[in-house]
Amino acid sequence: MHTTLSKKDFSRYLPFLLLVMTVFRVLAGLRIPYMILANQRYDDRLLFENAYDLLSGVWLGSYDSYTLAKGIGYPLFLVLAKKLCLPYSVLLSLLQAAGAWLFVRAVSVRWQNPYGQAILYLLLLFSPISLTLLVTQRLYRMAIVPGMVLVVFSSMIGLTLRKELPLKKQLPWAFLTGLTLAFFWQIREDSVWILPFIAVMTVWNVGYVILVLHKKLNTKALLLHCLTMLLPLLLLFGANTGVSVINRIHYGVFLNNDRTEGNFAELMSLLYHLDSNTRTNPDIWISRDTIVRAEAASPTLQQIQPLLDSYTEDWATRDGEIPGDHFSWVLRDAVQDSGIAPNAVSAQTFYGNVLSELRAAVASGELTEKTDGALYFSSQSRGVLPEEIPGILSDTLQNIWKIAGYTDCALSSSAKSAGRLSDIRRMESFASCLTVYPTLSQFQAADYDSIEDETLYDFNEIYSSGMVSLLNKSNAIYQLLGQPMFLLALLALCVLTVRVIHGLFHGDTKDLELWILTCGILLSAVLLRFGCGLFTAWFSEDMQKFINSFYSCGVYILLQMFKYLAVITTATSLQPIRKQYFQNFRNSHKEKEE
Repeated sequence: MHTTLSKKDFSRYLPFLLLVMTVFRVLAGLRIPYMILANQRYDDRLLFENAYDLLSGVWLGSYDSYTLAKGIGYPLFLVLAKKLCLPYSVLLSLLQAAGAWLFVRAVSVRWQNPYGQAILYLLLLFSPISLTLLVTQRLYRMAIVPGMVLVVFSSMIGLTLRKELPLKKQLPWAFLTGLTLAFFWQIREDSVWILPFIAVMTVWNVGYVILVLHKKLNTKALLLHCLTMLLPLLLLFGANTGVSVINRIHYGVFLNNDRTEGNFAELMSLLYHLDSNTRTNPDIWISRDTIVRAEAASPTLQQIQPLLDSYTEDWATRDGEIPGDHFSWVLRDAVQDSGIAPNAVSAQTFYGNVLSELRAAVASGELTEKTDGALYFSSQSRGVLPEEIPGILSDTLQNIWKIAGYTDCALSSSAKSAGRLSDIRRMESFASCLTVYPTLSQFQAADYDSIEDETLYDFNEIYSSGMVSLLNKSNAIYQLLGQPMFLLALLALCVLTVRVIHGLFHGDTKDLELWILTCGILLSAVLLRFGCGLFTAWFSEDMQKFINSFYSCGVYILLQMFKYLAVITTATSLQPIRKQYFQNFRNSHKEKEE
């Protein structure tokens, strides 16, 4: 009797305990320092400038060559925090908490163990990737990627597992999936990696409604159910169209961003395809020879040639070449500083004219496209030779294993900001967060007279060190158990696969749906890491640290979701077998006693 009461008491206080842990997570976010890289003109500072303009009600402000270069997702997040009168760190912590809660709610229709759900919530709430230097502490768009990945995937799981329920229970999940997917799409320009999972689950859901539920529903209800399953993709299309319409109103161009759409994107894609007379290593996406030949073939490009050549020289490495996608920013700089394109329409016209001239040069044979059989997975990166794919895939799987162990997940109390003091202070004030300022030697000369005592700016580092140390110890526990848990999840997936195949031969498909979801999450993680490997293959040795815990931050949370879903699904699937086994064991034991 006493044990039963204790369990009831514990269940009664469980929500309160979870609330306390959530509050602690929020307070921890307030206590850790944030790194403001105000000197990152094309990244951190650019997105804050967009946020300033959004808050002022002028959309993205007056046009320049960088206005439409990046998605508006992160600036909107910054503005939301400001509108809600919340510090940036609080909203960031609440995003992680919301994602953790949604994942638990999503699977609750198939797994109703309250104690297990509480543990699952806490494991996701304190996910190491949400407590990592390059992701969490840097005020940049990667900070919201793990939380949003968790929210979007959880929403889609919740919708999929509820498609047989009444429409009123499906609609909230459908709207949530669509709205969060639309927002996620605007965070980065390469968010297309999430589409295969969403598309496959949408096809599965619609197909299930048509093929299985048609006998239970009349025509109107069937159409409404199908429309509900399609709602996430419809909302994504509608939101993207809406952003393009607003850009059309403000800037005269119907684009989400000009990095993946419009004449600039097509021009960069063509430049990546152009052949060169000089052989360069794969790290050089556009050679100097290609740039020179493009200038010779394009009278329009020749109008900015002096600036373009000068900036190309500035950006070049020791061998005189420009690695990776850096030439796209060189071109933007030259167009901006030349004044040849004062607005978005004239910019699109300029890039369009260059594009037409280069295409004409290709048609006439003056320029040639590469014929090496390379595969172009994206219009914004170089082609990949078929023989390179096994190496990239091998690298992907090796890094999946590292990420499964939460490699590089750690906070730092000395996450120092960089840039002009005035810019750092402005961004710090906007985000209302704790910031560790640069040391005196890092300040530019113009800032020296504004600093009276260097030690004043070391206080935040000292103040945050205790919390940072505590959270790093939490991360260390995840790191210790991460890879064994991943192996357990893979084993669970193998067992579940056998169960699904056995069920298909015997007309039982109850585990098939969760198997598809589990495999979809794992394959999404592999796809995202594969894409990061393609884009970052040119990174120098000192930039390698940015690949996993920065560009691949979404992979961490996907693998964490995969681990838990695989184990939970398999354990739930095997529960009837376990019950039957123990029942038979007890019956056998009774027979022996008799």
